[in-house]
Amino acid sequence: MTLNFALNYLAVITAAIAAVVLGVLYYGVLGFGARQSQMIGAEPPQPGPRQLAIGIVIGLVNAWLIAVLALNLHAATIGDAVLLGALLWLGFGATFKAAQVAFEGRPWAFWGIQAVHDVVVQIVVAAIVVLWR
Repeated sequence: MTLNFALNYLAVITAAIAAVVLGVLYYGVLGFGARQSQMIGAEPPQPGPRQLAIGIVIGLVNAWLIAVLALNLHAATIGDAVLLGALLWLGFGATFKAAQVAFEGRPWAFWGIQAVHDVVVQIVVAAIVVLWR
């Protein structure tokens, strides 16, 4: 198998930043981070520079992988991006987090909060790297 890695790295960086911004908005500004903490009886997180740096690294890896897949699957339209983002979320994010929720005995609403964030992020990241080649 031969993979093409001739990516638009500016698009990858932009997509990673968009993912972090979406996380800050969703979990911080909209308050879903506090809701999650309440569900499990924990203190709401107080993110700092370390969490931001980790978020950027994770966002870069995620955006890079989606860009590699998009390029090699010849994704070119917004429909392709939505399908790619949704399938990646369903195949990896949704399933792994569902297993964690089940085995850790957490409420399924906890999974729901993360699921909404994650599917939106995957689709937005896919849209950026697919449409901005």
